[in-house]
Amino acid sequence: MVLSDEIQRNIVFETDSIATALRKIGAPNHWRTLFVLDAQQRVVGSISDGDIRRGLLRGLSPENDCGAFAHRDFTALRRPKVSMQEINQLRQRQLYIFPLLDAEDHIERIINLHQLKSLLPVTAVVMAGGKGRRLRPLTKETPKPMLPVGDAPILEINIRRLVSYGVEDVYICVNYLKDQIVDHFGDGSRFGCRIQYITEDRPLGTMGALSKLPQVLEHPDILLFNADLLSDIDLEAFFMEHDESKRALTVASIPHKVNIPYAILEQSEGRIENFNEKPTYTYWANAGFYLFKSSLLELVPPQTFYDATDFMDAVLEKDYDVGSFPIHGYWNDVGSLNDYRKAQEDILTLRL
Repeated sequence: MVLSDEIQRNIVFETDSIATALRKIGAPNHWRTLFVLDAQQRVVGSISDGDIRRGLLRGLSPENDCGAFAHRDFTALRRPKVSMQEINQLRQRQLYIFPLLDAEDHIERIINLHQLKSLLPVTAVVMAGGKGRRLRPLTKETPKPMLPVGDAPILEINIRRLVSYGVEDVYICVNYLKDQIVDHFGDGSRFGCRIQYITEDRPLGTMGALSKLPQVLEHPDILLFNADLLSDIDLEAFFMEHDESKRALTVASIPHKVNIPYAILEQSEGRIENFNEKPTYTYWANAGFYLFKSSLLELVPPQTFYDATDFMDAVLEKDYDVGSFPIHGYWNDVGSLNDYRKAQEDILTLRL
């Protein structure tokens, strides 16, 4: 089993010397905790400078190996299912660094909740195939998701946000000028995730390309959104609302206010009962973020233009539970040149 460079920096083997452990723990920007592996590369404990001090106090010597100093009652998350409830329990216990293990206790990655906002158990699908006609001439030779906002393309900002929430598996649906997107993101390893591509030979709408997803996905929930959205939506809160409500589909929404410049008559059967002077009404609009059970993929017809409204209608017709999640923070669909200019200003102070 080949261990990544990051894992190798943060592990020792039972037979390694304490000097090896101390060198790694003392390295710049180290997390001060190592995980101890046996000869079969299974995690059997953890070790910190505190564990080493306590070992010396109980009679161990610097000649003893790391296995003697290892803390065997260590905390870990294990596949196949990692729940947000487990993550929150670890936060409450003020445990922020722990390994993610497979079913045989081999280390898959090291989780640092000081660096990650969460560890969402979802597969992300990002729609990046549109032509962005309303942003011409900017999109004549550049796909809309690759337009820079600040120092990075919009799509890169969104990919890095996914990674910050612990999302590992990402599918990007591409069509228009797709080579620019594929060349920039590659397999995703440079960004800390695994990226695969779904190519639309022709436009298939927001949901149509989902028919090309593998029949079996690692996670039971799919997070889908448009690549050109710029938002500080709390993806963990979005997922928790969806998961705890046991919904089939949850749609993020944004408030849209309509100002009426006249006095509105409130009446019944022709009789005026009240006047509402220049009222403001708030409606909740589709924000373009969707969380849904992967089992709903069976509703998506193959190779057919299928928009989000078609999908939502089909889910509702099946009488599945559908809910909304309000976004009270920042949201910009970068749909026009004015929106794009605004995004360039907002990104200077926006915390994503």
